[in-house]
Amino acid sequence: MSAVPALASCAPKNAAVGDTATAAGHINHDSVDKSDILIGVVTTGDEELDRTVLQTLQKADIKAVYAPMPDRSTTLNPVQSFKDMTRRPVTAFVVDSLDMQGNQRNSWTEALQVARDAGIPVILVNSANPPKDAKTYAEILRIVPTGQGNGTVPFDQAVQSAINDNPHPKTISVTLP
Repeated sequence: MSAVPALASCAPKNAAVGDTATAAGHINHDSVDKSDILIGVVTTGDEELDRTVLQTLQKADIKAVYAPMPDRSTTLNPVQSFKDMTRRPVTAFVVDSLDMQGNQRNSWTEALQVARDAGIPVILVNSANPPKDAKTYAEILRIVPTGQGNGTVPFDQAVQSAINDNPHPKTISVTLP
C-alpha cells in the first residue's frame, strides 16, 4: 500500500487568484490569448443576469460554459459545478448576484475555495453581499448603464484583467456592449 501525497494548492498566500499583480514577489507573465479563454458561468439563480453575462461574453468573442439550476425544485450545488468546471478547465469563474448572507453560504464558501485551490480566478458580478474573505475572489464587477459613472470599463476588459492578473481595483464599474 502506498501513500498518495497531498496536492499543493495553486492559490497565492496573501492575495486572491487573479489579483496578485501588486503583491510582493509577483512575477510578470504573458497574457492569456482571448481565443484561449473559457469562462465558467455559475448561476446563483438570477437567470436574467446569467443570460446578459453570457450574451456579453459572446459579443466579445469569449467562450463560456454555463452551469444552470438543475430545475426549480432542486437546490443548486455550487461545489459540484465548480469541480466539474475545473476539470474542463475553465480560465475563470463568473458568478452573478452572489449573496453570502443566503442559506447556501457554506456551499458557496466551499465552492470558492475549490476555485482558489485550482488557481482559477473568481469574478463576482453585482454581488449584494460578497464573501468576507477577499482572497476568495479576484474582483467584483458592478454593471452600470453605458454613459453613467466615471472610470467605467468594458465588461470583457475587466474580466481579462483578472484572468491576466493585471493590476485592477477590487471593485470595478463596468459597461455592457
